Amino acid sequence: MLRRVFNDVTVWKEEWSMIDPVIQRLLEKAIDTPVKLHLLLMFHENARMEGTAHEIANRVCRDIWSVAQALDELVEDGVMGRSVSSKGDLRYRYAPQPENHESIKRLIAGYDDPIERDLLQRLIRDLSTYAAYRRSSAWEYQIA
Repeated sequence: MLRRVFNDVTVWKEEWSMIDPVIQRLLEKAIDTPVKLHLLLMFHENARMEGTAHEIANRVCRDIWSVAQALDELVEDGVMGRSVSSKGDLRYRYAPQPENHESIKRLIAGYDDPIERDLLQRLIRDLSTYAAYRRSSAWEYQIA
């Protein structure tokens, strides 16, 4: 059992080292779940798109809760922008901060390669298992 765990960690480290360090930082900082990756790809392709969490969830065929959480975290991480409509609804749009432009550009370019896409998806799935813990500990630290 322990040997299998060690082998899994070794394989994960080898795969992680194959990713561009600029992309690694973006994945660790912001794009740490498949939902966030899906949203980034959609908004990057449709840069003028804007919508509420409910509208976006319908468009990507995902549940409203995970989409709303991902959108809020992407805003915090400087990938998305948020504004309030005249009706009082939160509206989200693609508005990456300048420091994220290069890493997003490289992630999108890498995602076009089928082999790198598979590797990125696998690594993001692995990151997502710990994403909630990383966010919650950061949140508790800010409150304290």
